[in-house]
Amino acid sequence: MKTFLFILFLAFFGIQLTNAQDLEHKTLKINKESHLKITGDTNINTFSCEFDPKELPEHLRVSFQRKQNTLFFQNTSLKLNSKAFDCGSRPINKDFKALMKAEKHPNIILNLIKLEFKDLSSSLITLEINIAGIAKTFEVPVKIDQASSNYKGTILLNINDFKLEPPKKVFGLIKVKEEIEIKFDLYLEG
Repeated sequence: MKTFLFILFLAFFGIQLTNAQDLEHKTLKINKESHLKITGDTNINTFSCEFDPKELPEHLRVSFQRKQNTLFFQNTSLKLNSKAFDCGSRPINKDFKALMKAEKHPNIILNLIKLEFKDLSSSLITLEINIAGIAKTFEVPVKIDQASSNYKGTILLNINDFKLEPPKKVFGLIKVKEEIEIKFDLYLEG
């Protein structure tokens, strides 16, 4: 019995060592030309909130395993300061921070799970988005421009999935619609 347990332990430990050896690490530089924008609608107007590119980290450390045309990420995330979005005016900025619960949850966290390359100019990324302490997983088509190392995509999400309550204005006459878009336009070097 001891021999069987010892062999089982060695087999498990060997698998763990093999997996750890397959793990690649890279540091990507995030170019300040990158953009991130959240857009949405109210029952009377639209709003757009741009993330301040100076607030993007200079580098993103990624760890991944390659399997055919897919990268599987481990411990790879991008933290965005919820207060670094500019919606064009102080009152809308205040409302946006209230919507995102920025005081209690100062960061929006994007955890990369996998990136599946479809061809040289498109891929599908699976990521977990954590807003206000609630995490949801999304699959997002990404357009790739290899020449400029540019990655573009749009994430559609429902604010109710994150238990976000938009502020109501003018005694509830102005309401934010549930669907919002997150558009990213990232330039990565590395």
